[in-house]
Amino acid sequence: MSDFLKKLEEKYKKPSLTEPMTIRITAEEDAAVRDLADALDCTRQELIRGLIIEYLLPARKQLELDGTSADADFPQSETGKLRYYVLNTNKTHDVADHDFMLNKGVAAAFEDGYKEKINRFKKGDMIFLYESGKGIVAYGNAEGNTQKAPHNGREDKTHYQTLEGFRKLHKSLSPKDIRRVLDRNIKFVQALTYLSDGEVLLAELKSQA
Repeated sequence: MSDFLKKLEEKYKKPSLTEPMTIRITAEEDAAVRDLADALDCTRQELIRGLIIEYLLPARKQLELDGTSADADFPQSETGKLRYYVLNTNKTHDVADHDFMLNKGVAAAFEDGYKEKINRFKKGDMIFLYESGKGIVAYGNAEGNTQKAPHNGREDKTHYQTLEGFRKLHKSLSPKDIRRVLDRNIKFVQALTYLSDGEVLLAELKSQA
């Protein structure tokens, strides 16, 4: 617990933008949180955020890394065959990365171990951009030519492809609706997900346009 408290204190020395969040817990759970917050001389919000930073975010990171083991199963490009991917816009790590994709109409990845994923896109591949917490917010066809740009001051850490026919959705397609349309579960936390049935998702998006 002492290590957690030390990390909690360090986290709150650094200013950062935050978003409001509402959760419902039992009266007993609320009492326990209040007691712990009083004992640690912090607010309930600081305590809960500290727990998210210390435990939930690393768990999410592990799920994301676990998804890289499936990369070898992604199909090779076939002439005339359209492939479909869901690409996470990286908002969880950096809102600026998310904005870069939506404002520029590109599919991008950042940093070693992730940026190389963009190189797999062939001309015409359909890329659905997925925003954490919202769902699919845009889509377009990969240009087929990977370009490079700096990321946080480091050269060539951003790999991206322009999305032809890029379209932003007026209303995002939520994770729940994606599961409904595809009739299966998807681990949206992964940076890149191949969809063998992506044409079904594309048809749903076009029907709502």
